[in-house]
Amino acid sequence: MILKDDMYLNFHAHQQLPDDDEIVIQSKFLQEDLIAEKSDKIFFTSGLHPWHANLLSESEIRKRLEKLVHDKSIIAIGETGIDKIKGPGLSIQEKVLKIHLEIAENHQLPLIIHSVKAHNEILKLKIDSKSKVPWVIHHFNGSKQMALDFIEHGFYLSVCHHIKNSSSRLSEYLNKLPLNRLFLETDDFDVNIKELYQVASEKFGITVHEMKRQLIQNLYDLLNVKKAN
Repeated sequence: MILKDDMYLNFHAHQQLPDDDEIVIQSKFLQEDLIAEKSDKIFFTSGLHPWHANLLSESEIRKRLEKLVHDKSIIAIGETGIDKIKGPGLSIQEKVLKIHLEIAENHQLPLIIHSVKAHNEILKLKIDSKSKVPWVIHHFNGSKQMALDFIEHGFYLSVCHHIKNSSSRLSEYLNKLPLNRLFLETDDFDVNIKELYQVASEKFGITVHEMKRQLIQNLYDLLNVKKAN
């Protein structure tokens, strides 16, 4: 993998296509078979979203993920996770999450996590499982203490439009977090990734170019890929 460090990295999106100066990591729903060929500007992750956790059998989840990994179609597993507001019962969501974790561990791939009202459960599972692969909480919007707890236990956090909202708690404490554990994303919202980079850069007191270089480096670190000189 060779990435230009002057590109805007959109860590988690769904249908968005990149502009000439952007890299997009598209998260695909495992049940939809929509993975296309990767390019130097579009990469993919795939998982059974917790909202859809009852749509595929355990064997079908394993079969589909193993094929995507074997074909080198994805760079990470997920999104998977726990959502206490929407989706099937929590026991089903947790079982599906553990299947994803097992496959991620077997292939040494990062795990992309969807967590709604479930941060404590996700953190406990990470600790109890003694997982060796990196986990990323996408669209994180929790408290400062929760953010620090996640980071202390090896998580990365990917943040979205909340950083633009001056009344958001995340907006208030973002620059207190270690930048080498962060990503920026649009998710499936009508958000301009460049605007998020501008906001984040101002909060950290660095240039947009420095922000772009750091987040590209974070991706190399996440994937355990050595950056080409």
